[in-house]
Amino acid sequence: MFEWISENAVTIIAVAAVLLVAGLAVWSLVRDKKHSSSGCTGNCASCRMGGSCGRK
Repeated sequence: MFEWISENAVTIIAVAAVLLVAGLAVWSLVRDKKHSSSGCTGNCASCRMGGSCGRK
């Protein structure tokens, strides 16, 4: 078991780094979505969602 880990340590670290970056990207998108939808002013012309939020 330890042989396999030591032989593949670089790959394991690379995959962990990619998963971390992907997780941070998803977390950032979710956080931005929550912040933009909670502060809606009703002025869709200046909204970065461009009127696609479903508010009429």
